[in-house]
Amino acid sequence: MDNKRTILSVDDSPINNKLIEAYFRRDYTVISKEGGQQALDWLNDNIPDVILLDIMMPVMDGIEVLEKIQLNERLKEIPVIMVSAKTEMESIKATLSLGAQDYVKKPIDFTELQTKVLIAFQINEQKQEISKYKSYYDIHQGMIHAGRIQRSILPDAENFRRLFSKSFIINLPKHVVSGDFYWIQQNFHKKNIGLFDCTGHGVPAAMLTVMGQMELHTLSQNGNEISAEHVFPLLSQKFSRILNTSSDTYTQYDGMDGLFCSIYPQEHILEFVGAKRSLVLIRKTSAPLKCNNETIEAKDRSDEYSLFEIQGDRNSIGKESEFAEFTIKKIETQVGDRIFLYTDGITDQLGGQQLKTLKKKQFYDKLLTIQSKSINLQKSDIFNWFESWKENNEQTDDILIIGIEL
Repeated sequence: MDNKRTILSVDDSPINNKLIEAYFRRDYTVISKEGGQQALDWLNDNIPDVILLDIMMPVMDGIEVLEKIQLNERLKEIPVIMVSAKTEMESIKATLSLGAQDYVKKPIDFTELQTKVLIAFQINEQKQEISKYKSYYDIHQGMIHAGRIQRSILPDAENFRRLFSKSFIINLPKHVVSGDFYWIQQNFHKKNIGLFDCTGHGVPAAMLTVMGQMELHTLSQNGNEISAEHVFPLLSQKFSRILNTSSDTYTQYDGMDGLFCSIYPQEHILEFVGAKRSLVLIRKTSAPLKCNNETIEAKDRSDEYSLFEIQGDRNSIGKESEFAEFTIKKIETQVGDRIFLYTDGITDQLGGQQLKTLKKKQFYDKLLTIQSKSINLQKSDIFNWFESWKENNEQTDDILIIGIEL
């Protein structure tokens, strides 16, 4: 395969074309045309790397050819070097204003022409790089705007604090947009909060978050209550129907992991359902936790506090769980209990001296060590600890952690 760059020489003089062919043929593929229309016809199907264009030609001169090239979106970025007689300086000025890159005079100094051809190649490469970076810039600006839109459909921070006055949120997307999101709702007798982790990260996962947010919004319209018992089956059915309306198999495994809590402050009851996610509850006690009229022993303990892990089901929210049942767990709560909802981005983060994943036990140990502080002050401790672990490594996944004191 010939990977040589291509030079199109357009000159009504066969001798000039032959001289150009002879000089450049070792390093380039040279195509010669003896008239402007011939050149334009050839350009309909071909893109050379540079055009050498004579100004004085019969029927269609070089200026007219150049004008047609510049009006063609496909051709206008090709570097054009004009070839002229010494007496054509006004014409040269006209072609430069029309977009020609450079010119050489006849009789041709081929050392000068070769230098200008090389410069034309370099400039064209730089223009392509600039265009590529411009495309990256446009994409990045679009991502920033998409990130603003995504954040705008998350629960308002003021509303969140009004609903959960003692709380914190750590939301760290891997990219500008995130595949993790949270959702809240308040009724007269209960408070709902959901945390979700969509398949993947970046733009594809962010699109799934919009689907999840919109469906939750639809379910809660007109004051409708969302129950922990029904929310995951309804979301699974919706995801399955939307993502499987075509024969495209790439979306069949898309969906969400997540957890959902209905908190009844007066009854001191918390209803929990999990899709491959666990709920953490920390209490100042050494006694076990009552859940579904049974007891759960602490997963970990400090001198004063016990950490309980209430595990969710092994199903995700999506096509695979369209007809699955999720287990509702009723937990007896106490004033001062602290619950933690988190996606797996925190425990999957690579870091440390041996560049390993952070692991759930280390995260739980950290939660226990900071319980002497008010929950509002725990955010900075967790964030700084995470940054210290990550060091200079790239963030592995989207991270979302929510802490609430009941």
